[in-house]
Amino acid sequence: MGQPDPALVVCPAPLPSPADPSTAPLDDLVARLADPGPVTAPLAFPRGTLQVDGRLDLCKQALGPRDLRRVVAAAVASPHARHLLLGTNSLGAAGVAVLTEALTDDHHVRTLYLGCNHVDAAGIAPLADRLAHDQTVAALWLKRNPIGDRGVRAVATALTRNTTIRTLDLTNTGLTADGLRALAEALRHRPTPLERLYLGGNNLGPEVADLLAGLVREASVGELYAAAGRLGDAGARALAQAAGDRVNAGARVALGLGGNGIGPAGVRALAAQLHRLSVLDLARPPSAIALGARENQVGDEGAGALAAALPGSGLRRLDLRHTGVTGRGAKLLAAAVEAGTDLELLGLGSGVPRRVKRVVAGGLRAQSEPAEDVRAIVSVYR
Repeated sequence: MGQPDPALVVCPAPLPSPADPSTAPLDDLVARLADPGPVTAPLAFPRGTLQVDGRLDLCKQALGPRDLRRVVAAAVASPHARHLLLGTNSLGAAGVAVLTEALTDDHHVRTLYLGCNHVDAAGIAPLADRLAHDQTVAALWLKRNPIGDRGVRAVATALTRNTTIRTLDLTNTGLTADGLRALAEALRHRPTPLERLYLGGNNLGPEVADLLAGLVREASVGELYAAAGRLGDAGARALAQAAGDRVNAGARVALGLGGNGIGPAGVRALAAQLHRLSVLDLARPPSAIALGARENQVGDEGAGALAAALPGSGLRRLDLRHTGVTGRGAKLLAAAVEAGTDLELLGLGSGVPRRVKRVVAGGLRAQSEPAEDVRAIVSVYR
C-alpha cells in the first residue's frame, strides 16, 4: 500500500538524467543574486527570471545537478530570492537532496514550488525531515510528484512539529485514503491550522468524504481544493455539513470541487450552507481530460438553488463553467447578482448568452488579490 501508480501522476517532464544539460549559462543570474542592489523590475536571464517580489522563477529551465547546486546556494544566500520556483526540471531525489542541504537555519525562503519533478517518497523524505524544524517556509507545492501515501505520511509527520507552513499542495501525487487518514490525523492536532490544502487529481471518492469533512470541521483548514475526483453528491453533502458545523462560525470556507460528478442534489446541499462559504468552485478543471474526471452537473436546477441562496450569503466567488447551466439558470443567477451580492466572480460557460453575462459582470464587485502564497508561484514559463 502507499505506492502510487506512475500512470496516475501526470507529469510531462522527462525522467531525471544524471547528465547536466547546461543548456544556457547561469553566471549572470548567480552574480545578480549576490548583488545587494534592489531589484526594481523583472530581470530575465538566459535561464531564469528574478521578479521584484522575490520570485526566482526557474521552472522548465533544465537544471542539472551541478547547476541546481550552484543556483540554489546563490538563491538561499541572496537578499532577493524568497520564492523558489523549480517546477518541471526533472530534479528527482538527487535534486531535492541538493535543495534540502542548501536550506540552512538562517535561510529566507518562503515558498518551495517543486511541482512535476519525478520525486518519489524516498526523495521527499529528507526535505520533510528538514521542514519539521523549519520556521521560514510557508508554502510547499508538490503537485504531480509520485510521492504516494508513504511520502504524504512523511510530510504529515513534519507538520506535527512545523507550525509555519500554511499552504500545502498534494495535487495528483498518488494520495489514497491511507495517506489522507495520516494527514488528517496530523492536522487535527496541529496547533496552527493550514490555510489552504490542495488534494485534487488523486481520484478521491465518497469513501473519504468523512476524512475530508474532518479537515474542514476539526482541523480548521480554511481552503480545501479537491478537484478531479469522484466525490459525487455524497461527498458534496459531507463537505457542506462540515462547513456548517465548524466551531468558528465566522470563519468561512473555500471549496474547490470541480470535476467530481456532483449533481443537483449535492449542489442543493452546498447552497444550504452558502453563508458559510467564501468560494465555491464547481467548474470543470483544466486537467479533467488527462485525469478522466467527470464534470459536475449543476444544471439549471442547481443554479436556481444557488441563486436563491446568494443574496446575503457573503459568497465571493462562484464558478459554474462547463456544469450544464444554460441561459435559464444563468438568468436566475443574474437576477440574484442584480439584487445585490458580495460576488467578485461568477463563472458561466459558453452555453450562456452574452447579454446575461454582461448583466452579471455589471453587478460584480472588484476582484480581490489572490493570496500571497498563490501569487508567489506565478511563473513566466508555465
